[in-house]
Amino acid sequence: MNQSGLTSEFSICLTLDHKATQDVGTIRQALPPSPYRDDPPHVTLLRTIKTPVPMSDTDLWQDMERLLTLSKNLPLTATVHKPANSLDPLFRWCSSRVLLHASPEIKSYRKHILRTLQANNYSVGIVSRLTFFPHISVRLGVSYTKKAKTMAERSFSPETKLIFNEWIILRDIKKDGKYLVKKVAKSP
Repeated sequence: MNQSGLTSEFSICLTLDHKATQDVGTIRQALPPSPYRDDPPHVTLLRTIKTPVPMSDTDLWQDMERLLTLSKNLPLTATVHKPANSLDPLFRWCSSRVLLHASPEIKSYRKHILRTLQANNYSVGIVSRLTFFPHISVRLGVSYTKKAKTMAERSFSPETKLIFNEWIILRDIKKDGKYLVKKVAKSP
């Protein structure tokens, strides 16, 4: 970990389309603030990935694009299962979420990412390797209110198809006893 709290850990995520991102933002406005953080609305494909050596954000971005050809493998899809409150193992508290059914393409691509990263000396935490519960966190550490749940059910009804056209990297930061993330900007 460096002086700013930046660690060698990161996550690979798929971002939602503009409308779905706006819908999550609207629902967040109906909820109390998160005691943790609000990340850009996304689905995490793989988390707790550790770089083999310290890397700058630019080098990390370029290496992921080179190894995984992420941009060439998009778009990917998922369908909504249901909005629900569920326990977040990282924060050990209930969070409001939209639970998803991953498409066979997402599942297959996730396995490809895992194999490729491991073959290139990146390490991935055991829990992340073995489990994949695709979801969108609406607000970390905050359960749905009745109003927010109604909004989520309207915007994310079961079997709604979501399309992911972009990917991002979220780097882990541990600062002042808090677990934060930093969105890594695309390299020029």
